[in-house]
Amino acid sequence: MREKYLLELGGENTELGKYEALELLKFKNYKPRIEIDHGKIIILSTSKLVESEVISRLAMTRRISHIIFTSDKESLEDILEDLNEIDIGTKRFAIRQINSKNVDKKSTVMIGEKISSKNKIDLDKPEVKVLFYRNDLFYISLNQNSWETGYKKCLEHHISNRPYFSPISIHPRIARAMVNLSNCDKNETVIDPFCGTGGILIEGADMGLKIIGIDLKEKMIEYTKGNLKHYGFKGQLKNSDFDKINSFHFDSIVCDPPYGIASTSGGENISDLMNRCLGEFQKSMLKKQRLVIAVSNPELIRNQNLTLLKKFEWYIHKSLTRYVMVLEKN
Repeated sequence: MREKYLLELGGENTELGKYEALELLKFKNYKPRIEIDHGKIIILSTSKLVESEVISRLAMTRRISHIIFTSDKESLEDILEDLNEIDIGTKRFAIRQINSKNVDKKSTVMIGEKISSKNKIDLDKPEVKVLFYRNDLFYISLNQNSWETGYKKCLEHHISNRPYFSPISIHPRIARAMVNLSNCDKNETVIDPFCGTGGILIEGADMGLKIIGIDLKEKMIEYTKGNLKHYGFKGQLKNSDFDKINSFHFDSIVCDPPYGIASTSGGENISDLMNRCLGEFQKSMLKKQRLVIAVSNPELIRNQNLTLLKKFEWYIHKSLTRYVMVLEKN
């Protein structure tokens, strides 16, 4: 029997959020499948219960809850007739409605009556949230307080909270999602050959990955070192051109290269830079290893030894759109 989960996605890029969740769960052997797609809310099934460590990696999912009851009936009275009891052990709880501005107090009360009177209500710090959601079907799901996704958590790594930053640093949610799309597991190694001030490396380290950063500018390496130290993370750092990637062992590449005239690569034209770096990357990659890269011009990302698996458009502002591209070595 498959487990079912309700995922509430952030509104920034729902397609990226769905793909991130599917790819991470697939990589972790949960055999995921989207059952119902309601845009920002998806119902997803897995072959087994999802561990909290995997949930904590998700960057684009605001909240995930385990579905314990589903009904296709119309009236709440008829729906709850089929539900004997909501068993949450001895935990303190709160009842919440998903995706509605107006709280359905009647439903909240009636669902609450299905929970033992021995359980205490705690609206401020519940140990478990009992959630209900109505669309084509009626769902009741449970969200444990230990199931914090990376959606809010990674904002602790925002540039405003780092001792060193660059105004063009990639948003922590994008960085975290990119690392998840790279199919890199805990204790495996992700490398960023354009590490800048370390935004991608911070997210990788936060998820228990080993990290390597390369940057042509010595100042950027010092900034990355300072940011990693600030968060209590460690990694290998090298001040050099990205072509030194071949001197490291790694399991995936995740990067956000310069997107103007590449001052960080000695003024090299961005087209030449992309052509050269893709050539160097694929030579150092093993079959099926992934490169996840953020660029402003996806037409520049072409190499016969790299297959494009997926591309996502990310609007930054009116003069800048970034594309997150997932590639795999042939």
